Amino acid sequence: MDSEKDIITPTVYAPNLHLFAFHLWRGLTGESDSLASNRHQLWQKADEILQGLGFTERLHIPGYPNNSEEPPGAQINLHPQNKLELTGKLPNSDLTITGLLFAHRLYDSYSLTVNLRRPEQENQQKTAEVPISFWRNLNTERLIFLPSFVDSSLGQTLLLTAFLPDSHCNKTAEDLQDLARSCLKQVIPSRKIELPALCKMGELWGSPLFEFGGQVLDKNMEEEAEVTPHILIYLFRNKFSSAKFEGAYLQFINLFYYRNKVISAYLKTRNLHRKTYAIYTKLEKKVRSFKKELIENTTCLALTEVQLEQLKMVLKELAALDLEYARLLRNYKHCQNTISINTKNYQVTLEDIVKILPQHKERVNPEDLDFFREFGTQTSGYFQSRISDELNYFVEGSNLSDKAIASIRGIVEIEQTQRDRRLEQQNETLEDQIQAVGVGIATGAIIASTSPLIFQQEKISFPWEASHGDRLHPFMLALLLSLGSAVVAWWVAKGLIGWGRKRRLRQKQESKN
Repeated sequence: MDSEKDIITPTVYAPNLHLFAFHLWRGLTGESDSLASNRHQLWQKADEILQGLGFTERLHIPGYPNNSEEPPGAQINLHPQNKLELTGKLPNSDLTITGLLFAHRLYDSYSLTVNLRRPEQENQQKTAEVPISFWRNLNTERLIFLPSFVDSSLGQTLLLTAFLPDSHCNKTAEDLQDLARSCLKQVIPSRKIELPALCKMGELWGSPLFEFGGQVLDKNMEEEAEVTPHILIYLFRNKFSSAKFEGAYLQFINLFYYRNKVISAYLKTRNLHRKTYAIYTKLEKKVRSFKKELIENTTCLALTEVQLEQLKMVLKELAALDLEYARLLRNYKHCQNTISINTKNYQVTLEDIVKILPQHKERVNPEDLDFFREFGTQTSGYFQSRISDELNYFVEGSNLSDKAIASIRGIVEIEQTQRDRRLEQQNETLEDQIQAVGVGIATGAIIASTSPLIFQQEKISFPWEASHGDRLHPFMLALLLSLGSAVVAWWVAKGLIGWGRKRRLRQKQESKN
């Protein structure tokens, strides 16, 4: 622990520690395969906290430690007795401490609430003030109430409450800053963990309230974003403020739940922004490379086989990047919707607090909750505005990828069509050559088959001779008949081939239409 000691250790009356931790239970669908793999981690941490403080009680609720079925519903108190009551001793002290533990299921999440306190009365007598080191002993050497130990997936809020000594009751919030920071140091040893900054101070129902941390730190594009510990310190001036807080305790559980859902979703967008930007950069490089390739090949009549294969590889890479890019954008938009929905729920819960307290005979005005209302109007509003701007920027990257993929596919299809036409022309030329060769072979065969007639005893006479014979020589007659038959056969074969080619072309066009 921090070895620094104040000359005069401040004291407070009836100090309380409230842990509000939230952990994801399931995904979007709610099906069994969408349940979080470590959904019972929060309950395990609750048992570790009880064990670390020397309590013999353990958490026994539906689904934990046995895999029994949980009751249905959107907002469910999972504890059979609604709450687990605790009584014990402060570690390393004889001081009695009491407490309550709540286990809720809120929509898609689990909620753990631990309240440990020094009682206001013992044996019907008011207890004495205790040093603020009470919180240090309660947190133990393991710092069991900090995010590093609880490690809840949706974050947590730690609230310290206590009654101010009579000598401090008339001091303003500005005058009590040093006391609030001293209380903060009791749960966060400065030598182990950096103290979160004071983000806001004000008053809630007439008593000073200080907010430390709870900010998303997005350092750069290379490291994971993180959230500083969120710690509230509420110092009561009177019983009136304490009673109002107790009267709306369950509403405050919901309020901190919605707040942490918003912060958790925004934290995810910071990491999604880094990943999406990296994919966007790769897409831009691929598109530029493709554009350069097009410019260099404007004078070429046709793409080579190597160039065509390169284009196909670029197409596959772009398609894979575009698919991953679309997945990241989908998650981005889901986080945006989560922030929007939970911001509205946060604001509704504030109104519920205003409505519920008069039922407890505690008068409250809406402006009393302005300390918390700022998160729903300004902080969350900034989150949503920033995400919208980033999504508008990244959507252009998706359009760029779609156009590049469409262009490459068009080029490949055109090139393939041209290759098919060239191949068809080559085939036609080859067919013509085969036909010519066939004619030559047939002619040679005809001559070869009729050549023996040349040696007939009859003299060969020709029409232009004055003394030609009365009839043609057998060789001439056979040759003329063979050539005539060949011409007729060639003409018929040519007609049939042309008709068949036109018929196939017509069928191909009809299938395309």
